Amino acid sequence: MLTDSITNTIEYETAASLFIGAQMEGFIKIGNLGLEFQYRNKHLGKNLFFAWKDIREVQINISMRGKLGKEFSIETGTQTAVRFSSKETGKIVKLISAHIDKKRIVRAPNLLSPFSMKK
Repeated sequence: MLTDSITNTIEYETAASLFIGAQMEGFIKIGNLGLEFQYRNKHLGKNLFFAWKDIREVQINISMRGKLGKEFSIETGTQTAVRFSSKETGKIVKLISAHIDKKRIVRAPNLLSPFSMKK
């Protein structure tokens, strides 16, 4: 399994969906060099790799009640945003925060964001 991966060591791997025009099923792999998305169907192309230094911001969907949603997005330095969905979002974000600055993990804007009170 490591032969298909760009990273040297894989810390965590889980099933996830990628949203780029259409929903793609696959696996998120978190490793020492970055986050990687491996397509479930090998014929769709090469894996998507996001190096830790290239990740500008991670936006997490949090409900009005403060519960963590299943979706999160990664914004790179080239202003590219890629949206993911997983049942293990909490674990994924916790592992990402171990590799990047915690200030770069933010709450995703929602419909009521303009009306919310800043604390």
